[in-house]
Amino acid sequence: MKLARRVVFIFIMIVWCVSVHAQSRKVSVTALNQPLKTVLDQLQQLSGYNMIYSDEVVLDSMRASVDAHRLTVAAILNHILAPNGLFYTSRAGNLIVIGSIALRDQHRSLQPVIKTLDGQIIDADRKPVPYASVTLMTGSTILSGTAGEDDGRFRMSYPFEPGKTYRLQVSSVGYKPVGVTITFSDTLQLKPLLLEKDKSSMGNVTVAASRPMVERSADRYIVNVEGTPLADGNNALEVLQKAPGIWVDPNGVIRIHGNGSVTVMINDVVQRMSASDLAEYLRTIRSENIKKIEVIANPPAEYEASGTGGIVHIVLKKARDEGFTGQVSAVYKQQKGKPYLSAGISAQYKIKKFYFFGNGSVSKEEQVYYARTVNTYKDNSTYDGITDRVNNNRQTTYQGGMVYDISENQSLSFQAGATGTNLLRNFKTDITLKDGAGTGVTGTSVTGWNRKPGLTTGTLNYSYKLDTLGSVFKILADYVNGEKAENMQVASRYTDPLMDTLYRNSYPSNTQIYSGQADYLKYLTKRTKLQAGAKYVTARRDNTTTTEYFAADTWLVNTDASNRFVYDENLLMGYTAMETSVKKTSVKLGLRAEETYMKGNNVTSEQQFTRKYLNLFPSAFLLQQLNDKPVPASLSFSYSRRIRRPQFSDLNPFRLRIGDYSVVVGNPDLLPEYSNNFKLGYNFWKGYMLNLQYQRTHNIIAEFANPQEDGVIEYQTRNFKYRTSYGASVYAPVKITSWWTANIYAGLFHTAYTIDDFQLAQTACYLNSYETFTLKKNFDVTLSTVYSSPYISGNTRNASMFITDLSFGKKFFDNKLRMRLNITDLFNTFREKSLTTYDGVRIDFYQKRPTRTVGISVSYLLNAGKKIKDKKVEQSAEEEKSRI
Repeated sequence: MKLARRVVFIFIMIVWCVSVHAQSRKVSVTALNQPLKTVLDQLQQLSGYNMIYSDEVVLDSMRASVDAHRLTVAAILNHILAPNGLFYTSRAGNLIVIGSIALRDQHRSLQPVIKTLDGQIIDADRKPVPYASVTLMTGSTILSGTAGEDDGRFRMSYPFEPGKTYRLQVSSVGYKPVGVTITFSDTLQLKPLLLEKDKSSMGNVTVAASRPMVERSADRYIVNVEGTPLADGNNALEVLQKAPGIWVDPNGVIRIHGNGSVTVMINDVVQRMSASDLAEYLRTIRSENIKKIEVIANPPAEYEASGTGGIVHIVLKKARDEGFTGQVSAVYKQQKGKPYLSAGISAQYKIKKFYFFGNGSVSKEEQVYYARTVNTYKDNSTYDGITDRVNNNRQTTYQGGMVYDISENQSLSFQAGATGTNLLRNFKTDITLKDGAGTGVTGTSVTGWNRKPGLTTGTLNYSYKLDTLGSVFKILADYVNGEKAENMQVASRYTDPLMDTLYRNSYPSNTQIYSGQADYLKYLTKRTKLQAGAKYVTARRDNTTTTEYFAADTWLVNTDASNRFVYDENLLMGYTAMETSVKKTSVKLGLRAEETYMKGNNVTSEQQFTRKYLNLFPSAFLLQQLNDKPVPASLSFSYSRRIRRPQFSDLNPFRLRIGDYSVVVGNPDLLPEYSNNFKLGYNFWKGYMLNLQYQRTHNIIAEFANPQEDGVIEYQTRNFKYRTSYGASVYAPVKITSWWTANIYAGLFHTAYTIDDFQLAQTACYLNSYETFTLKKNFDVTLSTVYSSPYISGNTRNASMFITDLSFGKKFFDNKLRMRLNITDLFNTFREKSLTTYDGVRIDFYQKRPTRTVGISVSYLLNAGKKIKDKKVEQSAEEEKSRI
């Protein structure tokens, strides 16, 4: 029976698909009387296709003007080529070859005997140069031309005359052009033609080009950062805050369309850190290095089913220079009189088949918070606590690795990383207690809380490319070790000495995760793609909690509040998916199966529990193009079933006192949370996007505030019946003038919780506006505004939030040196305010962070040499590591 349950992991679905022609893709580009080569290069960059042409066909003197907004590549090429006497043809492999109309017509009129000339083009390493342009000339007259294949070989047909001298002119982007003189004969054997890399830099150009900020595919929407206003002078967290449909709360938790918290990936690697640490790390990534952000509200089958909130995938630019390349950066800002400092460096080095990379960063931050909590109980007694909090944080991160190209189609890579963090937080709380009659007791509580989490990871990755279509087989092995030391001491003094307390907690933990996976992606044809894979993960967490109180001049262990808990979890997973396009319809179907076996062992009390369950997670995605207009309208639909497993620490049956009136309690009875997610999208007009969504979640995992008889508030993660969420959102890209653009997102969502025997529901709206003013001489101004109306989370109602950021940016030295002045929360309106009610008890909370800051950032880009591709090193223990 066990074997039978496991074989359900893989199933196969067969559907038909076709691919979209290269020249039918739509881009936006604007140029006024610019060199034609410059416009073609920009069009190539925006569309992703290779423009092949000879310097003798596309002359430096040729100019072009175009003002195209979301037009096909074909329409743009016809517009700019014909006036220059040129035409184009498309070829397999995303190639567009540009030729001379006059030369073509001349050849059509000739009727002599055609002969052929074969040759090959190579580089200094004697490797083939693909798709080079070859032009046949006599004197200054062009006779014929062709383009090489991906193996560098070319064949030219022409009525060659034996004994006559000709000249072959060979050129390719990134190489110095070369000319070779030949005397044709029937026995002529051309030696390989050698091209040398061109290390010179391109001059400045004045082409103004842009691609749509948001594009949609069958299972996700893509926020294009490169070539949009988001690309300049921001960091990754600011890009996420300004991206449509993404919400970042004050603690750095990221959500999509108001759903649960998401998984963040960078170049396919899940970021395994807390929300606050992740926020700081994202601030070190320059938006200039970000290509796009994939927002996957309903992840397909190839992603783990865990996480009901979806995935945000940040894709960095992969172009790097051979030799040494890198970037150094530094940030300084003042936040309510306290400084923030950070510095980082990243570097890559490529030599032959080896590629080495690494980065490191350090940061230092001091912050001052103000908070107030007022608890009102059923007998009208109250607790009033006013807290001053000081944070003193340090963080150091190192990461490095190497890639070895075994062959042209095989590579082996290794990556290792270490993160060390020291978080010191000091709290001073003035407390006023009143009973129902108004009699009061006052006191002061001082808390010192020190956390030192550390993470060490290692990944080994083997990749084998099966064909030129993109088929690939991968094997990954991954290890992660998480260590955390955490200590807290609380000392309280009251006007009633019998209430004085002095106690301390220590709760170190160790988490180890081993995982391995194999993924297979096969293009059955150019138009049909099949995916399948399997993964196994084993995780162990060892957590010790010790609570001590001070009595009789010594520290005594509170055995009722101390324990050792060991948790083991094993996951076996498999998936298959098929993706297709049929004319104007794109379809993707998938099925994932995951079996979970978990065991909890409370070593102290000798209590154990085990659970085992197998789940299926189907997914479906559909994209329908509705017309053939220059800016086509499209309709999309997606569905996926997801799971959220309990955090390791939540299953620990402990009771931890973190304040005189606050206690955190574990819950070994937690069950997984399941959700069914539906989404309908409509794209129309000039990139506008309308979304409708519905989510039904059962066994909700959420923190619950439960008042006790002694006035203590007990916080415990629990399962609730269900949550229903539905809503609508719209995104509008607006170009107000040639120098003023605005990207506006607005959403309206209704969320209803069923908690025990009562319901809680609210409708909330969200508005995001990001405006860019592009001025002369590499100077720009950006204005960002984010607003959220009151919203609910569990049994807590949160107040509205409003924040406005302003920044000024300037670039120097051919854009290598970049400086930006940032002013965050310009009007100092951002604050946290919430109300929790349950069983006749009311908890009012207010907190003000130092959100209004003034700072300056400086970064300098280092690059030189040949262009290579940054290897992608993947990790497999994705969701499990995030649960540490």
